Order: sequence, then structure tokens, then C-alpha cells
Amino acid sequence: MQSSGFFCEGYIVKLKMAQILLLTLVALFGSGVSLMAASSEAASAENDTILMFVGEDIEVLSIASRREEGVWQAPAVAQVITRRDLWKEGVKTLSQALEMTPGFYMAQKEWGSEAYLRGIPNSALLLYDNLIPMGSDVTKTLQPLDYELSLAPVKRIEIVRGPGSVLWGPDAFAGIMNVVPMTGKDLDGVEAGALYGGPGDDGAVYMNMGRDGGEWDGFLSLSGRTIEEDKTTCNIVRFWGDGKKAYPYEDRFGEEQIGRSHYLEASGNFSFKDWFTVSGLVSDYQRPYAISGPEESSRSQVLTWPESRSGPFGFIKLEAKRRLDPSSGVRFAGYYNWMDLEYEIIDRTLDQKEKRFYGELIYDRTFFAGKGVFTGGSAYRKTDVRNAPIWESYFPDYVAQKKTTFLPLYSLEDYNDRLWSLFGQYTHKMGNFDFSLGLRNDDHDQYKDALSYNAGVVWNPWSEWMFKTLYGTAYRTPFARQLLGDEKPELEEIDTLNLQVGWKPSERVGLNVCGFVSNIENHRMEDPYAGLSKPNHQKVYGVELSGRFSPFRDLDFSANLTIQNNSGPDETYLYIKYWDPDPHYEELNFPYDIGPKRLFNLMGTWRPNERVTLFARLGYHSSTQLVYPRANTFRSIPGAWVLDMTATVGDIIFPGLDLQISIRNLTNNHYETAGTYSTLSGKPFTAEVMLKKRW
Repeated sequence: MQSSGFFCEGYIVKLKMAQILLLTLVALFGSGVSLMAASSEAASAENDTILMFVGEDIEVLSIASRREEGVWQAPAVAQVITRRDLWKEGVKTLSQALEMTPGFYMAQKEWGSEAYLRGIPNSALLLYDNLIPMGSDVTKTLQPLDYELSLAPVKRIEIVRGPGSVLWGPDAFAGIMNVVPMTGKDLDGVEAGALYGGPGDDGAVYMNMGRDGGEWDGFLSLSGRTIEEDKTTCNIVRFWGDGKKAYPYEDRFGEEQIGRSHYLEASGNFSFKDWFTVSGLVSDYQRPYAISGPEESSRSQVLTWPESRSGPFGFIKLEAKRRLDPSSGVRFAGYYNWMDLEYEIIDRTLDQKEKRFYGELIYDRTFFAGKGVFTGGSAYRKTDVRNAPIWESYFPDYVAQKKTTFLPLYSLEDYNDRLWSLFGQYTHKMGNFDFSLGLRNDDHDQYKDALSYNAGVVWNPWSEWMFKTLYGTAYRTPFARQLLGDEKPELEEIDTLNLQVGWKPSERVGLNVCGFVSNIENHRMEDPYAGLSKPNHQKVYGVELSGRFSPFRDLDFSANLTIQNNSGPDETYLYIKYWDPDPHYEELNFPYDIGPKRLFNLMGTWRPNERVTLFARLGYHSSTQLVYPRANTFRSIPGAWVLDMTATVGDIIFPGLDLQISIRNLTNNHYETAGTYSTLSGKPFTAEVMLKKRW
């Protein structure tokens, strides 16, 4: 990337626009007019909330329309997981919560969980605190889905299945996950917990502190965990040598056992009069793991080497609201987030840094006595990346070389990008129909501009029935390799049609059926070392069914089933076969990786008395394939059934002290999953005991 390009005339114009926007904000916040109300007058009480189960928390969604509304009426295929759900189900990570929801398959990789949503890997945008993207611009696989992101301070998890680029911009591709933290309004006091589990000698502690001061509130959370997640003994312990020549083949061998992981996190927020909020998070972790090379019959042994990911990441966010008149108002939000990642490969460490500045101004207005609601705004984002690793060679081949000491070729590249966005969405209620229409334009410095749009109709002919027809488009920002290889790379695009029917005759019975069809253009798949596949296209289609039934007041059952498939050509990977002296390429074909084609969850909750809650979940995923670009064959891996159980007892010794015992994978300790280049053993049987006290 040429830095001189950033000082072109177009950029100077944008800079002036940014200055004008900043001055406008200062004027708006300094004039002292009455503050914006917490909710728009257009949202009726019926649409604001809807009960999930008898006696449980209320479902509130904020990411479908950028304002709080009920899931039942929202223009999205949505679901909310409350804090009460997380505690009842013994959930400790975001991946554990998502794997129990329709459409999600959480693949177990050596370095952590990889999310497949509706048959598309790494396709959901992960937001924190209603705004902050938690992924990486270098690789789509780097999302904090496991212990890197603590659930101790989390109030709820919001999920939208379907494109969301109109309101959320890049990477809201197949869906959105929004992690909403607690505030001082949710906890006026102190809550602390301690956990111990095994195998892995797992230990964790956390403390939440909140204060509701009336006009102001504050919240602080501290948490830590240590665990042995990988017990593999590696046989490749040296490789990179002096940086010019690799160690000779026979000197690379030894024994090294993967060490323990640790995770630390601090987060908090402060609000004043529901119009000004500042929040932040800092997380530091180290997760070592082992990678096994591609399985080849010609080798006398499978080569396994250690890797690790570590380093701090975090953000600070500022948000303010202001009312202009009884029917309109403005909101401003901005954040700065960063990621300082250390990526260790055997005996070499690569330091990668990312930082992002973002600001947006949103205008809300109601029309026609609250029947119409418009939400529109503009946003600016600047992203800087340092030392992005771009591999020119296929690293596993070099580890296995016996007659050469050549090092694999890679480079560490710097780049940045500026994004200007203009977006708007309008919803209108007409009788039993709610119509929505949205449009967004993104203007990029480094890749092609994008136009996203959506449209939807929600029909409630009777209170117990709901019909939704939703269509939307989205796109993904290019991988780092694309930005450095193409002047204006083509964006990966998706368009999705959702047809959903909901039936809820009472609070004890409910059923949802949703069919979807997604068409993907300019699709690319990523290998950690092999780079990217060539642009391709796929169609992914399927149906999601979910339901609940409460035969008695203290007994709840719920289940969901996802059936999906795809059609389209094989993926094509172009790799360097040899240098002479210029690179000579060869094409290899491999199948599209949709993950399991069938996913199933059956869950039950029994409350024998007011102090005891018993929860069980039986989960199933069908067969998968071990797919990677350089494979000669693609191994099929059978599906697996997994049983998890959790028991919670409240007020065990004195009021406010709760005990929880969680057991995961009770019945199946021998199933396999697809790793990066080889099969992995599925997660073992684990048991955890947790104590929680609230003052």
C-alpha cells in the first residue's frame, strides 16, 4: 500500500468533512437542550418485550433495528440468551452458548473454536457492548469465542441469523452475535464466584461490583482462569535456526509438552442520566496448542509442533444521546480498540498489531404518531495493521523436509484502511403488518465500495402467529493477503432470503420454522499457511426448526434442528510448486467445507423446588470432512452425540450462596473432529464445581 495515496484530494475532502462532523457534535452536546429519552415513543409496550418462559427474563433485542425491541416482532431471525439461561445451563464460554442455538456449529480446532453459521465458516460478526467488533482484520478465524472473553459480566447474548451489513457494515455476513455487558442498574452490590474442574486442573475466579446511584451507575468486573487445554507431546521442538537456515532435519526432534493456558480480563462501564456512557475492556491471554502436520502414509510418524497465541486486546467506548424534540433525537458513539498478538510457531515469535478508530452519528425520528420509525446515520472508521504475516510458502512442507534447510518464505506487511459509511433503515406499521427497508453505502480507501440493502415484512394476523419474510445482502472485508495482492480486490458478497413462521399459543408452548437460501459470490476459503482459494460461488440452503413445551410449571423442554446443504463448484487453490527462479503454480481442487449438514439439540429443565434447578442437553452433529487445500484425499469423520448436565442449588448454607455442578460430554469420550490438517480427539469428559455469592 502506498502511503502517498492517503493525501490525495479525496482524502483531504473527507478530512474536512470529519472536522465539520466533530464541530457539529461539539455544538450539539454543548447547547444544553434536554437529553434524548432512553427509548423512542414509536416502540409500543407490546413490541418492547415478550416472555420467554414462565418466570424467566424478558427477551430484548437491540441489534435488529439499533433500538431495543421484542424478538417476536423484530425484522430479523433472532434469539436472545439471558444471563439466567447462561447460569442455568452451566455455560462458561460463548462457544458453549452458541452450539445450543439453531444454525451454529462450533468446530473444535487446535487453537480454539471456529464458528460455522448456516454452513459458512467464520461468517458471523461478533460485537461487544452493542458496537465493538471483536475479530481481526488479518484473519477471520481469530475471534474470542472461548475463555479469551469472560462471560462473568455478561447480561445477555443477542443473535441474528441473516445478513446485517445495512446497520453494522462489513463482516455482518451470515449473522451477528452481540455480547451485552451488565451495568450498575443490573447489579447494585457485589457478586463473586470461584470454580474448579478437571481434567485439566481448571481454576477460575471472578468478581462483579456494581452501584446504582440514581442519576448515575457504574460497574466493574475482574476475572481470571488457568487451565491445561492441550496435553499433546510435540516431537518437533526446533526449526527456525539462525533465521537464515533451518535446523537440520535430525536436530529438529525432541519432546515438548504443551503448557497451561491463562486468561485475565477487566471490564467496566459508567453512565450518567442515561445519556452519557463510557465503557472499556482489557483482556490478556496465552493459549498454547499443538499442530499435527498433514497425514501422509509415506511418513514414518506424524510430525507435531507447538504453537501459541497470546497478547492483550481491548477497547474503550464513548456513547452519548440527546433529544432534539419529542419525536427525534441524535446518538453519538465512538471507540478505540486494539489487539497486540504474539503468534509463536515452534521457536519463532511473530508480533502482530491492530488498532481501530471509529465514530458514528445516528439520527432517530418517528412519524405518523409513532407508526413509522427512521434510523439513519454516518460513520467513519480507520484501521491500522502492523506485521500481518503473509505466507508465500506452505509451512508444513518445510517442517517435513529431510534434505534441505531452506526456510519457508513469508513477509510481515503493514497496511491501513479508511471507511466512510452512510446508512438508513425505515420501519412502518400498517395494521397487522410491519414493513422495513434499509440501505447502506460504504466508501473504502483500499478496496471496492459496497452497497448493502435489506427489506422485510412481519405479519401478525393473530397474537399467537407470526410470519416473517426477510431479504438482505452483506459483504466481508478482504483478507490481508487480498489487500496486499490486488489493487481493488473483489468483495465477498452474500444475499439471503429468510422465510419464518412462529406459533405461540401460550407462554408454555412455542414453535418456529425458518427456511433460508444464501447465495455467495467471490467466496474464498483461508488456510493458515496456504493462503486463499481462488474466488468461487456457492449456494447454501436449509431449514431451522425450534420449539419449546412446558407440560408443567416446573418442567420445560426445548429442541432445535438444523438441516442444510450446498451446491456449487469445488474450491480451487493455487499454490507455488517450485521456483525456477520465478514461481511456478499448480491448481488443486477441494470441496467446499459446509461443516455438518444436520445439527440437533434437545434440552430439558426441571425445578423440583425453588432452590434446585436441573438442566440437561443432548446434542448431535452429523458427519464432517477433514478439508484442507493440499490434501490428496478428504477424510470423512462420523457424527457424534454429546450429553451435558448441570445442577444448581441456591442458598446452600446462607442466603445468596449458590452451588453449581456441571458435567460435559458425559457419554462420548472417543469421537473425533476435523482439525487443521489432521483429526483431533473430541473434548473429553469434564466436571466443574462452582460457588457464587451475591451481596
